[in-house]
Amino acid sequence: MGKNLLSMRCFVLLVLLASGNREALGQNAQQKREAAYQAKLQPYSDVLKPGMTRKSVEDYLRAKSVAFGQLCCVDERSTSADLVKIGKEKHPWYCEEHNVYIAFQFAAVEPHKGWEAYDSDTLKRITIFHKLEGCL
Repeated sequence: MGKNLLSMRCFVLLVLLASGNREALGQNAQQKREAAYQAKLQPYSDVLKPGMTRKSVEDYLRAKSVAFGQLCCVDERSTSADLVKIGKEKHPWYCEEHNVYIAFQFAAVEPHKGWEAYDSDTLKRITIFHKLEGCL
């Protein structure tokens, strides 16, 4: 029985070590993906600066043939954001997708509803934005 107990303890120890390594590898992979997202964001941040109009930002994206969409209220205090999809992540079972975007967040200069996009809106910030989509 002593030999079996020792074998069982060694087995449990190996399982714990393996699961810890898998978790560490998963975190390392996530850090690499986040670094890749930051690398994709950087060229936009170099050119597009806070205070630029939505029209200027969207003209730049169109000139570079970058597809983008809009989403209302990425942050509570902003108007519609422009989103450029840059990646996908593993999604939970209850969602169809976990997409990663560069979000160009704007502030309204003239009064309008948050879901409306005016050419005069000004760029507040450019961020990485994770969005779960198609969730139950």
